[in-house]
Amino acid sequence: MAGDIPLLERLAQLPAVPVDEAIGLVDTLAEPGADPVIGPLFGNDDEGNIVVNPLVPVVLEHMQQKQDATCYTALLEGLTGIWNAAVRAAVVARLRASGLPPDDLLLRLQKLSPTLGFASGTGETAREWLADPFTQDALLVQQCVVRLLFALRAMAETRGGELITPS
Repeated sequence: MAGDIPLLERLAQLPAVPVDEAIGLVDTLAEPGADPVIGPLFGNDDEGNIVVNPLVPVVLEHMQQKQDATCYTALLEGLTGIWNAAVRAAVVARLRASGLPPDDLLLRLQKLSPTLGFASGTGETAREWLADPFTQDALLVQQCVVRLLFALRAMAETRGGELITPS
């Protein structure tokens, strides 16, 4: 039964949706601000002009840089970024709670996992992150959420078209 298939497997079964379709959503939707998925990224200023969350253009530009990228890939990148930030926070909280000195904590972080992002960076990268992990990862998570929302919305457009088009 289709409802029993996990979400990511169902999404992977969709035809590949070019990332350009996610980027073009702003232009193709009559009122992007009224959309239940990406609408919260849009608003109005005091004069009634449409304003866009400053992360939207940055994320869409970054998505556009990867040729032949698909929305499924963008979705997985967004989920991976959020996952890595969550794991980093959990690891650091546990290491700090164990009383590990800061320099030892840095060494442990660099050795634990390349997906935490410290193994490939310099010691200074890890030090900067440890000084203010909230600021360092909050922006990453916000960017990942924007990427995820646009990718999901574009994939939903494709699925919606499949549902209403007779086969």
